[in-house]
Amino acid sequence: MPVPRATAIRNINVVSHPIALHALAVLRNRETAPEQFRAFSSQLLILLAIESTRTLPTREPAADAVSGLDGARALGKPVIFLSLSRHGLGLAHHVADFIPDLAVGLISLGQPGNGKFLEPRLHLLNAPALSDARVLLFNPVVATGISTSVALDLLHSSGATDVTLLSFLTSAAGLDRAFGALPGLMVWTAAVDSTWDSKQDSLPSLGNFGERLYG
Repeated sequence: MPVPRATAIRNINVVSHPIALHALAVLRNRETAPEQFRAFSSQLLILLAIESTRTLPTREPAADAVSGLDGARALGKPVIFLSLSRHGLGLAHHVADFIPDLAVGLISLGQPGNGKFLEPRLHLLNAPALSDARVLLFNPVVATGISTSVALDLLHSSGATDVTLLSFLTSAAGLDRAFGALPGLMVWTAAVDSTWDSKQDSLPSLGNFGERLYG
């Protein structure tokens, strides 16, 4: 799917792998059962995570290899996976199977007493500093982009400089808001929906993600 013209100059990568396209089609099918929904969510998230870490720096490994060090490389930068919903944490262990020493955390969004603004909170233990890592922020669907931009503001103020947004389905308008919160953002998604109409409230959606994930 082509990236909308308004966002073409930004760091938006739409995965065109046939397996990713098939997985998204299954997720968008309202008849998909929870077991299949979980399986294809995991599959699509792994594909996005692998693609998004393709540019990670590497270094020579510290320990001697059995057959010598010629050509041996290790990750030169730690990776942190942050989910923007508790439901996404249920998929994180699949990503950890592919990314060595992955640190996993959560950004929760609450509302203070006045109920007018979202208040983000970072839940992350025993992890490297955000400024030293590649941070993968996972939000299954970026529709209005409000919650995503609040989370990105928090990451920016916490010192993160290398941030990638992973999302199954996004709207062009939501991405505009996300890039406004963090101009250097990198995005990996399976689809960008350019038909969102704020007046008609027609948003890209996978339905209730938590309910569909766990039934």
